[in-house]
Amino acid sequence: MKSYETYVKTRAARKEAENWMANARKIDSQSNTPYSLTGLKFSAEYCGQAYAGANNYHKSPEAFNQAMQEVIADNFNALSAKALNRMMERERLALIACEDEVVSVQADIAAAKETA
Repeated sequence: MKSYETYVKTRAARKEAENWMANARKIDSQSNTPYSLTGLKFSAEYCGQAYAGANNYHKSPEAFNQAMQEVIADNFNALSAKALNRMMERERLALIACEDEVVSVQADIAAAKETA
């Protein structure tokens, strides 16, 4: 049932993300203002080697990381919706992928009932 376990983990990850994203709609009990997005971090690396012995990994510069963090924060609602949609698609595909295992288990159950 490995593919079913993968589906269960994928579904749990999507639910966890949805629950976390719900924080955007909550109101702080102390200030009576919406929760604010904090702690956003960005960094990236390119991987490639110009010649033998050259650096393989090329980290993004800090000033660029800061600018990217700002762009992500400015577009966070749209980007997080896209990320959630991607997670939902992964969940859908994982569910479909476990169909053969489920059919096999159902056949085993039917056979067990016949021998009872």
